[in-house]
Amino acid sequence: MHETDGPDPAPRGSEGSARLLMLVGRSAPPHRLADELLRRWHAASGSPLPFAEWADPSTDALAGAFDAATDPDEVERAVVAFARARAGADHDIESVAADLVALVRLAWPSGHDVWHGAIDPVGLVARGLSAWATVHATAARSAGCIDPTTGLATADYLRERIRELHGQCDALAISPAATFAALVVQLDTARLAPPDRVGARVAVARRLSARFRAGETLAAPRPDRMVVVMPGYGLHRAVREVRDDLAGVGELDRVEVTVSRLPFEADPDATFRSLAGTGEVS
Repeated sequence: MHETDGPDPAPRGSEGSARLLMLVGRSAPPHRLADELLRRWHAASGSPLPFAEWADPSTDALAGAFDAATDPDEVERAVVAFARARAGADHDIESVAADLVALVRLAWPSGHDVWHGAIDPVGLVARGLSAWATVHATAARSAGCIDPTTGLATADYLRERIRELHGQCDALAISPAATFAALVVQLDTARLAPPDRVGARVAVARRLSARFRAGETLAAPRPDRMVVVMPGYGLHRAVREVRDDLAGVGELDRVEVTVSRLPFEADPDATFRSLAGTGEVS
């Protein structure tokens, strides 16, 4: 088994580390731009989610746009980004509508219009729901987002997840390359019969699924390759632990396994090509 090193991962405590945990599904809440509005909005929405889970980066950005109350175009962009992020996180349209209506009621108390007619509140909610529906329809067309052999996400899902993480980094003004990275497991199963190749894939997938349970994205973009997307600061330890997990696994006795780490690129499509192994980017 081999380990190949990319650039050193971002150190623990680097800028935005609390936000990174939220981006990959952990429970630490990000820094709040508009705490009071966020908490009033959460209460008014009637959401069953606890505040720390409900107040993700897209919610934070939308509350900040409403709290500033200066740029109608920025408000609309934040609404669209919020709705798209909610759709990507599998929130149903009813909960998204409830959130948007609750925010609009807070922003237009008793008919008071701080934007002087530049924003139609009903149209704003409709715009958000349309954005949700667009993402949901795309996901529905890609219903095969789970690889049936390994139970990990497919290449299509990985591509969309990478785009989402790049977008969230852009919204937070942090560098994707300094924020996220990926652990890659490459399998050389050329000497195995087809049933044994499947057994090797399943064995690796099971160990990765058991190791990563805190919101990391696990995908199998190719039959001989598996990817774990996670915050860069935890990658060095993760590589070591995965190498230990895979050592001595019977199904891998005749398989050359390479565990490596790759950083995010500046562009989401370049990141996907690198992680999926389709035209590696140096």
